Amino acid sequence: MTESHRVSALRAIGFRNLAPLELAPGPRLNVIAGDNGQGKSNLLEAIHYAATLRSFRGAGTDELVATGTDEARVVLRAEASPLARTLEVGLRRGQARQPKLDGKRPRSSLAWLGVLPAVLFHPGDLALAQGGPEGRRTLLDEVLSEIDPTYASTLASYVKALRSRNRLLKEEPVNRRAVTAFDGVLAAAGTILGQARQRLVADLAPRATEVWHELFETTVPLEIAFVPRCEPEERALLAALAESLDRDVMRGFTAEGPHADDVALRVKDKSAKHHASQGQQRALVLALKVAELEVLSHRTGQVPLLLLDDVSSELDATRNRRFFGLLARMGGQVFLTTTDPRLIQLEDARTDFRVVAGRIERT
Repeated sequence: MTESHRVSALRAIGFRNLAPLELAPGPRLNVIAGDNGQGKSNLLEAIHYAATLRSFRGAGTDELVATGTDEARVVLRAEASPLARTLEVGLRRGQARQPKLDGKRPRSSLAWLGVLPAVLFHPGDLALAQGGPEGRRTLLDEVLSEIDPTYASTLASYVKALRSRNRLLKEEPVNRRAVTAFDGVLAAAGTILGQARQRLVADLAPRATEVWHELFETTVPLEIAFVPRCEPEERALLAALAESLDRDVMRGFTAEGPHADDVALRVKDKSAKHHASQGQQRALVLALKVAELEVLSHRTGQVPLLLLDDVSSELDATRNRRFFGLLARMGGQVFLTTTDPRLIQLEDARTDFRVVAGRIERT
């Protein structure tokens, strides 16, 4: 039987507009209701930040610390078989964050990965369907880093070498020997990244397609395919870097490699960005998120947290009912925000909270 990651206790002080809180979430569906601007999304951000050490809004430390104070702290008690772990993050204006895992500073951020896997949907995720390749690459990298910390270290090595190569390409005159000295690292690391992404997309695609059809009850075809900039094979990457060197010198940056990979999303054989309706784009992104949850569950043996920011406003009533029916079957702990708790059409194992001006109370 698949176990579930869950948050058994949450403490926060000085985070965004949230009043000091101590929360004991329910083990399944936690519905956080409140009017816009009251702090619902801030609560999700606090949970997500403690789990991942990053803000899903792209906020820096100073933005996360509440107005009128200089520091903030978020502490999560994470339960997962066979261990319970405590994740604590201290934030102080103008300083680096201070993470502690079970009371001790981790050796690196890689030690944090996978302790409390979390899948997040928020309105900004619509950029997966509406935006450029960077967001889709980031999704793949985040999922793979949760599954395997060595992927994250390989990605860090690739990015470091790429930045060095690009910096040398901007010098006058360009030292070609120095530039090409990084090609071996880029090709070796790039092969690992590209092949891992390719396998992940092959795993995500059929799961997302199944959810897509369930939400829409439609036969409209959906295609999700990995589109590498270059075949993820070391000799092919080395050849592509060598062939593009003259153009790279002219451009001042490296064009070939997995930093330019993409994931194609097509509805009826046409780009979802340009040809899918907004409703279809929303359903597509939700399908990807459900697929992400299922893949993480399958590969790790434990269901991640699911954080849903105002998902009830993204779908009409019929698709809301289908989506929440899907959630009921999946299991795991869910944190879900809404302006109207009546829109959340689930009753079993439900815990309701109300947020007013940053204060959170159980109802």
